[in-house]
Amino acid sequence: MPMDEFAWRVRLARRRKAHQRKFALAAGLIVVMIAALAWYFAYYIQRPEYALAQAAEAVAQHDLASFERRVNLAAVADAGYDDLTYVLFARDTHLKESERVTSGKFYEKIKGSVTEGFVRTIAYAVEHEVWMEPEGVDALKGRQLGIDFEYLMECSHLRDTELLALGEIVRDGSASVATVTVRDGGTGLEFPLQLRMEKGDAGWQVVRVANYRSYLEAVQTATTADVSRYIEATRPIVDRYNGVFRSTQSEFRSLTETAWSTYTIERRKALIRLLQEDMIPVLKKYQRELDAVEVPRGAAYLAAQRKAATEASIASYESFVRGLDTGMPEDFARAETFHKQALTYDLRVGDMIRRGAVNAETPATP
Repeated sequence: MPMDEFAWRVRLARRRKAHQRKFALAAGLIVVMIAALAWYFAYYIQRPEYALAQAAEAVAQHDLASFERRVNLAAVADAGYDDLTYVLFARDTHLKESERVTSGKFYEKIKGSVTEGFVRTIAYAVEHEVWMEPEGVDALKGRQLGIDFEYLMECSHLRDTELLALGEIVRDGSASVATVTVRDGGTGLEFPLQLRMEKGDAGWQVVRVANYRSYLEAVQTATTADVSRYIEATRPIVDRYNGVFRSTQSEFRSLTETAWSTYTIERRKALIRLLQEDMIPVLKKYQRELDAVEVPRGAAYLAAQRKAATEASIASYESFVRGLDTGMPEDFARAETFHKQALTYDLRVGDMIRRGAVNAETPATP
């Protein structure tokens, strides 16, 4: 065999062996990497970080089942209710001690019903990306239990709290505490919420917002200054129109109080004239003046409730006028419905103004 051919075959054999060694090495590295990834994945899905990321993804995908696997809504709502009612009522210095004890027993009695309402509301929001309003014959609606569920929802700041970032997770014995940064939409306040997580049969779950009370108080402090400024800015308007409203309402009551719940032609004309020429125009002018006042960011909800009360009152009087004109019971019934709505808004506004005064006097919890 010629020398050149022999040398070529030797080099070819060596090259083939080198390729085989490289292939074996690459295959080995791939196997090791797959094994490492499999181990890490099996390890990671058992970590609280994975559960928290899954909860956030479930909200983004409106996957209620996945969200409920990672967040114990009943436990979170139960602890959150205690924090919320403490911030709202426990520091109310206007209450006597006997009233405070009675209030505490009352709120403890209705806790189950209210927390169930919170759970349903949160679950609906996760699934539909919409916060449902209290409606129908739900026992939580309005003040049927002596408590305003809509106002509780607003004070909970669930609807306007936005998740900004997931932070570190620290082990705390058999539990973990995850820090997430959120922002309150009403004030723009950013806050580090601490989520307590515990491991159960289904993996890690959020069971409580550990510093929820501190978050509520921080938002409340930021809101109080805005609400106080708005109340002071609108006080001259409210005081000026209150006298007008009391006068026209007194005249309205005197015209509607009859022994047989029917109106003579003269009374019908007088009522229509009072409503169309006085009460409705005055309410519209009142609202225009309120709308002209600059609303601080933290007072937006109060301003919206005031406007809703005015609009419901106008709608009530307009329906009453139609009823006087047509004699249809449906128009009078509609007027009564709008009137009740206006009362609900007015009571809520009163609560907010009184609470703003209490907050201005009472320091936050240490």
